[in-house]
Amino acid sequence: MPDEEKIDKLFLAGLEFFNQGEYFDAHEQWEEMWSKFNLPDRAFVQGLIQTTVSFYHLSTGNLKGARNLMTRAIDKLTKKGPDRGHWSTTQRGTDALNFIEEVKKCYGELFRINVPGEFDWELIPKLNRVEES
Repeated sequence: MPDEEKIDKLFLAGLEFFNQGEYFDAHEQWEEMWSKFNLPDRAFVQGLIQTTVSFYHLSTGNLKGARNLMTRAIDKLTKKGPDRGHWSTTQRGTDALNFIEEVKKCYGELFRINVPGEFDWELIPKLNRVEES
């Protein structure tokens, strides 16, 4: 299987796991993709990994870990893109900009709450596929 096909398979598997709330499994797929291949958008993928791990930490009651990873994720997702720090609207065929805006709301919520049980899990966005033009 060519590298691009492997990369796409890992990315889509991670996306499916993420959208199902299976954050540990999503992290595993994206981490394998990130660590094995020299990706042109490494920072974007790393931001997704860190977002996913943040939600995983939150699900296990680790608010400090969730905040730490989300802070790092927001940095990758909002300051490391090729267009003055921003990523393409359809990064990796996803609705990346909308996803990042929704993740920023989760970031705010993580620092508003005092205990993990106060987090509004409805805030977590889906990473939707879009048709690239």
